[in-house]
Amino acid sequence: MSLKRLKSGRVRSSFIYGPAPKRLISLALILALLTFIHAAAQAADTGSAATEVGTLPETTINADSGTSSNLLITDGRGQEVKLPGLPQRILITGKASFMVLDAVYLFPDIRAKIVGKGKDGQGMDAFLSAIDPEYPNKTSLGREPSPEQIAACKPDVVLMKKASAETLGRSLESLGIPVVCVDFETPEQYDRDLAILGRLLGQEARAKTLSDLIHTRLNLIADALAGLDETKKPRVLLLYYDPQNGSVSFNVPPTAWMQTLLVKMAGGRPLWEGTQLGQGWTKTGFEQIAAWDADQIFIVSYFANPDKVVADLKADEHWQALRAVKNGNLLAFPGDLLSWDQPDPRWVLGLTWLAARMHPELFRGLDMHAEVSRFFKDFYGVDDSIIDKIIRPALYGNL
Repeated sequence: MSLKRLKSGRVRSSFIYGPAPKRLISLALILALLTFIHAAAQAADTGSAATEVGTLPETTINADSGTSSNLLITDGRGQEVKLPGLPQRILITGKASFMVLDAVYLFPDIRAKIVGKGKDGQGMDAFLSAIDPEYPNKTSLGREPSPEQIAACKPDVVLMKKASAETLGRSLESLGIPVVCVDFETPEQYDRDLAILGRLLGQEARAKTLSDLIHTRLNLIADALAGLDETKKPRVLLLYYDPQNGSVSFNVPPTAWMQTLLVKMAGGRPLWEGTQLGQGWTKTGFEQIAAWDADQIFIVSYFANPDKVVADLKADEHWQALRAVKNGNLLAFPGDLLSWDQPDPRWVLGLTWLAARMHPELFRGLDMHAEVSRFFKDFYGVDDSIIDKIIRPALYGNL
């Protein structure tokens, strides 16, 4: 006799419908037993079938609560990376890893999980030490650590830029160490990579907040520049001053790099766009700089004080002949412990400053010092004491 027929009432029996209380108790026990057996059989069949056809979800995670089973991440390579749960030991390394590290520190409550890092970039170690007292004690692996050095830190996951994936990344994966790649090279990649970090760190809501903060600032600048005539856009040179290797060189960035994008987003025309460029900074001579005859020239310097570099160039008779110099438009690109032209989170400040310098009539009343305070409070959650002690004394450039 089936359970279905019992429930439908199609089988009538004096045992079931008899008046005796004992029979009613027996009926209840039998029905309960049959229901339990049926439910167990259905669960077993369903679980078996799901496992066989692969329909069970790979990932079930409540990211913001921090509870998880398997965690599946699609990283900047478009590659799926499977983790057993939210990582508790995170290592950040590879080429230009300091930019990834700075982005990770946008997420609160992650500091204790960082067990190792690559070489500190520029003056970032002073900033991160100020907001994380344990930062100086974290294992520093240098610029090009070996897979064995990284493995010794026992990371749950290693974060790196995609540029390091083919070499260091593959070596780590061969050792069974999960690698998650990001880029953080363009504004578009910031949305994607913040989302990747948010999922990896169990802070997806924070990632959304950070993206919203960025887009609020971008929209304010875009609205101010809306309808700007092409003829009103200044002809701009952004030059990287490099004093390394015993001789000074001036360099222009690739078309797809953040520096070029910032000039365009700020309402300028990058004069080097369309010329033959390399994969990185491309050297250019003074003759070409003079031939471009820029309206405005912005000097970026990572290894020398930009204010001093600009002062020296203004004192040079060759540079004095340039129209931009004559008109007072040779300017040091600003920064604090890091230059604001780079694809570090500070690029938001760099864009704001650049737009106001190119189009001061559209940004009257903009106070960059107030923007600096707002940025570090919104993005890093720091208070005025750290801003006044660490950030403001380090500010440079034509603010």
